[in-house]
Amino acid sequence: MQKTEQLEALIQSWGKVIVGYSGGVDSTLVAFVANKMLGRNALIVLAATETITTEDVDLARGIAKTHQFNYREIAYSELKIKNYAANPVNRCYFCKQELYIQLGQIARTENIPYILDGANLDDLGDYRPGRIAAKEYQVRSPLIDAQFTKQDVRDAALFYGLPNYDKPSAPCLSSRIPYGTMIDRDSLSMIARAERYIREKGFTNVRVRHFQTTAKIEVDLWAISALTAIFSDVQNYLKSLGYKEVLIDEEGFKSGKLNREIVQNAKE
Repeated sequence: MQKTEQLEALIQSWGKVIVGYSGGVDSTLVAFVANKMLGRNALIVLAATETITTEDVDLARGIAKTHQFNYREIAYSELKIKNYAANPVNRCYFCKQELYIQLGQIARTENIPYILDGANLDDLGDYRPGRIAAKEYQVRSPLIDAQFTKQDVRDAALFYGLPNYDKPSAPCLSSRIPYGTMIDRDSLSMIARAERYIREKGFTNVRVRHFQTTAKIEVDLWAISALTAIFSDVQNYLKSLGYKEVLIDEEGFKSGKLNREIVQNAKE
């Protein structure tokens, strides 16, 4: 695969890197290739915060162990980041800023010249304030440099035998909460538990949009009928978590749905 060869050569040329790793397929691909080409000169770092699910943390740890990454975890509270919990439209900027500050401190201590992320070409088409932070902190995006789309990432991950090549995108739990609504641990826990319950019922792409006491469930359009068939059970469980109203989004699953108005305003 020409693009994988280009990605390998690019990462190898940087000599020594630190990779921001989440267990998603994008950052896993970058971490895997960095480990393949640079060995111990690639430090793979997972930020374990309250907005990443325990399932994703466990997956990230398992992949790191299987492939013997030079792996490290850092832990901090995103809710304590200034401006984050208020959930402004540029919330992701503050999240990524803190991450790059943390990775930058490690990079300076370990004398590592480059910080890498897992952004791909498709990420440039959505509202991504975190990209501003990446630019400010001179973070490299090898998948963008090597012209990888999301499908290219999945194809390459399958080529390399990575177990999460077909893993659905899993943005942080805060992305389920409309901008301007405060984020707290209880809300994040409700979202995580609700989505876990629905996934365990056999659904792949699941979002539980959190409108305070109302939950609006998104699954793939073709799966809505299956969700409707078990809706009574789902509704009862989500109400046991604290939701007063539970709805099914008849439009179906759409990643980044809460960004639509922002993207539209930017185009006008």
